[in-house]
Amino acid sequence: MFDILTALQYGELTDLRGKAPMEAPYTIAEERVLRQLHALEPKAADAFQQEIQALALEQRDAAFHTGVCFGAQLMVQLLEGF
Repeated sequence: MFDILTALQYGELTDLRGKAPMEAPYTIAEERVLRQLHALEPKAADAFQQEIQALALEQRDAAFHTGVCFGAQLMVQLLEGF
């Protein structure tokens, strides 16, 4: 168990974080963004999509880390009585 938590802390288990943003299958929000991007010039759309992906990855990773920390704290509280 400690090995899994250590791997999560240092970002080694990236497959647990879900799919990459802006890759199929698309969420409803991603579909809306892609429709807007297709209306732009292709070169500008590509650059803008890369920036959106970078932002989404940062947010996803921060949320994942917060969830791992919350889960670990909850586990400690639950096991304190034993």
